[in-house]
Amino acid sequence: MRAHMGPLEPEYAEDARIGDHVLGLVRFGSVTSQERQALTISMTAVGAANAEVWRSREPVVRGERDGIVFARNGTAFFGMLVSSEKEIEKATRQAYESIVAVTRQEGFPFVLRAWNHVRGINEGEGDCERYKRFSAGRHDALTTAGLSRTEFPSASAVGMRDGELAIYFIASRMAGRQVENPRQVSAYLYPREYGPRPPSFARATVSSMNGSALVFVSGTASVVGHETKHVGDVEAQTDETICNLAGILGRSGAAPGDVRTMKIYVRRAADWEGIAARLRQSFPAAGLLVLETEICRRDLLLEVEAVAIL
Repeated sequence: MRAHMGPLEPEYAEDARIGDHVLGLVRFGSVTSQERQALTISMTAVGAANAEVWRSREPVVRGERDGIVFARNGTAFFGMLVSSEKEIEKATRQAYESIVAVTRQEGFPFVLRAWNHVRGINEGEGDCERYKRFSAGRHDALTTAGLSRTEFPSASAVGMRDGELAIYFIASRMAGRQVENPRQVSAYLYPREYGPRPPSFARATVSSMNGSALVFVSGTASVVGHETKHVGDVEAQTDETICNLAGILGRSGAAPGDVRTMKIYVRRAADWEGIAARLRQSFPAAGLLVLETEICRRDLLLEVEAVAIL
């Protein structure tokens, strides 16, 4: 861990444990499960790191409400939930209704970042594809709760092997600043071909926390406009993804050297070393966590998310 630590700071680790100053802990293993203080998601970690840790310099208070296990300090709220509901649209709608209600009740009404894991995310055809049904459930819950497009959190949505739906998220007492990418159509403006409801997320969210600014960059891939580019070519998709990451970071006020962590989702484990090497060249200070999983579009071979600290 680095010497400087703000009120909330990410770290990728091996076999991490809950401690007094751990706000959130997510492990990646064989079975999806929610414990009192940690979440395990059934994904294969490639490389040494197999856990995501969110550390807090401030005292941490833990609790549970409406199916959400959470921890909070004076600045940030970390929540997690697992749903066994098999109808993914219903599961997602109920989950996000709970997220909105609980964060408001606890005094952290602004969701900054959400990580969504959907079993069989590419299963189904047309509007029945599970990712499209997930997007519909999320959109309906957020808009019914009164959120506008400019209030959607940054997010990722990828697969997992076991369970139905697992979500973890970070919320704040103060609203963040949403960032879009001029190279890409905003996800909430995608055309009808991407489902009956568009994906409801921002490309990034910038949050000020007690003198530090965190930039949460959403899952980012080889998409220009709204179309996938370089189908079947992992090297070209990696380069396009890096271009998009650089554009989003630039709009947020961050430089490549500010990136603290990068999580890489790969559809094929054999591709990870080449992808990681290219990312290390462009973002040399970032710790990496690599996970093999399905990605929201069948023609995408990788997706990358990031956290920068200013």
